[in-house]
Amino acid sequence: MSLIEFILIITSVVYALAIAQILSGISRLVQTEESIRWFFPHIVWIVILFISAPLTWWAGWEFRAVEWTFLKYLYTFSTPTFLFFSATLVVPQSTEGHELDLEKYFFNVRRPMLWSFFIAMLTQMYGGTVLAGEEIWSVYRIDDVAVLLGILAGALTTNKRLHAALSIWIMTYFVIVIGTQLWVPPESLSVLRN
Repeated sequence: MSLIEFILIITSVVYALAIAQILSGISRLVQTEESIRWFFPHIVWIVILFISAPLTWWAGWEFRAVEWTFLKYLYTFSTPTFLFFSATLVVPQSTEGHELDLEKYFFNVRRPMLWSFFIAMLTQMYGGTVLAGEEIWSVYRIDDVAVLLGILAGALTTNKRLHAALSIWIMTYFVIVIGTQLWVPPESLSVLRN
């Protein structure tokens, strides 16, 4: 077993726990007999956090040639840790005994959830800089910075319309990332970049 495989095993466990938190929370929502008042941005954030876990885990393989140290490992471990924390907050733990207002719930947990997600995405997006010596800034970072600013705006505001727009925007970003980095052959991307 190589060192990267060893490192990815423990991060895989934390990512799997994050996914399990979200799925069990969704299961509780579906099974509840209580009335639920749904909130669109909250639903989108559940989806965003759910797809973030396998996306960030998959990106970890890019660092298989890194000269690993314990500090680099700790840095790498921070992404799934903060993502897990966000996942524990995104869906209510209890649905018993009262009407569930997901809008109220979302606005109660949005700050810690989105700050934690911000840190997870920051460590993920700049992993190449910290782990492999990539440049801290390039034209390809504009979309990363825009998403980070969107997450920050969500943590700082209670404006419902802005939250709806931000959740759609960030979800669109993840769909584009999936489409361009996971399903499109790398050779095709190099042609687009030139």
